[in-house]
Amino acid sequence: MSDKSTFKVLFVAHKGKLKRNGRAPILARITVNGQMTHITTQCDVLPERWVGKEGRTVGTTKEDKLINSMLQEFYALIFNQYNEMFRRGEVITSSKLKNSITSKDERCMNLLELCYLHNEDYKKLVGKETTYKTYSRYILTRNHLADFIVSKYTSRNIILADISPKFVSDFYTFVRNNGDHSNNYSIKFVQRFRTIYNVALNNGWVSTDPFATFKFHFDKTERGCLTLEDVKTMLGKKMPSERLEAVRDVFVFSCFTGFAYVDVCNLTKDCLVRGDDGNLWITTKRQKTNVPVYVPLLEIPLAIIEKNAASAKGDKLLSIPSNQKVNDYLKEIASICGVNQKVTFHLARHTFASSILLSNGVPIETARVLLGHSNIRTTQIYTHISKNRISSEMGELANRLTSKGVQMSC
Repeated sequence: MSDKSTFKVLFVAHKGKLKRNGRAPILARITVNGQMTHITTQCDVLPERWVGKEGRTVGTTKEDKLINSMLQEFYALIFNQYNEMFRRGEVITSSKLKNSITSKDERCMNLLELCYLHNEDYKKLVGKETTYKTYSRYILTRNHLADFIVSKYTSRNIILADISPKFVSDFYTFVRNNGDHSNNYSIKFVQRFRTIYNVALNNGWVSTDPFATFKFHFDKTERGCLTLEDVKTMLGKKMPSERLEAVRDVFVFSCFTGFAYVDVCNLTKDCLVRGDDGNLWITTKRQKTNVPVYVPLLEIPLAIIEKNAASAKGDKLLSIPSNQKVNDYLKEIASICGVNQKVTFHLARHTFASSILLSNGVPIETARVLLGHSNIRTTQIYTHISKNRISSEMGELANRLTSKGVQMSC
């Protein structure tokens, strides 16, 4: 039987074999009884972000932390396989351990290994069919599952065969109660868990679906938005600094175009085209859904583009700070303008749908196209008809009825 004290894993960045993008592949260096071998982790890193002595990234950026999390996951995979071989009394060598990991029978796979396989494959789609933000949510799902397993089973992992309908419902309860999260937030994690589990189901590694009997519903939530008066106040208020003025301008631009933060970041001068009507339009694709969007520019967003043309970098249409900074600045702007609700950049998209389009009589089908929604049900979630519009339309109805002689005679 092996002496466990001779077992060691260290992650190294292969700086001598950089990829075309300048990143170094990260390898897991496994040493058993003085014998060394390497396994690729499918992760890579910019050389200057790597801390060689610690076998990890610097850890200060979101990407650094994500890579470190994945390396911890890979370490757990190696550690668990080593313990399994040790428990069976096998003579362990570094090459034998490597082979057992790289050619492990998938039918004996545990849940966190499955998460790793899914997330590695999903990572390859970032920038093509999905976004880094969505990918990071699958990493967070894996982390929630790991915390749940430790909390519920006092174990570091669980094999796929032990995942039952009760495991699924207990995971939902765990997410819901761990941080007082909403039903909708918790259901999203169960859905991502199911997507991960379907990899095993589709490959025949498991034969039963523990999610089949899990019943759930999404609570209907009302999407907030700014009123037209709020937008007018923002437009007319003098900002105390250039940074606040610049963020105010981009936010108002989105209030009149409906673009999400990431889509504003992606806009280039090439997105500006002259339409058949002779006016300037923005043509692009939403990063979230890849759905084409065609938005004719009203006077206000056009003026904002012209005003900020000099500060835009390279071929970018507008200059915009990080999402976190933008939302921090919007808190200041809301306070200055007396807006008594939480203002984030995405609120501009809701405002475009509700206060700019639908409250001013734009048909919902037209709003769907302008927002880049693939179906009208999504647009209906964003809609919010104000009391002012209801009052106005009922007033018009009253006038029409009166003109037709519909009135009390006594």
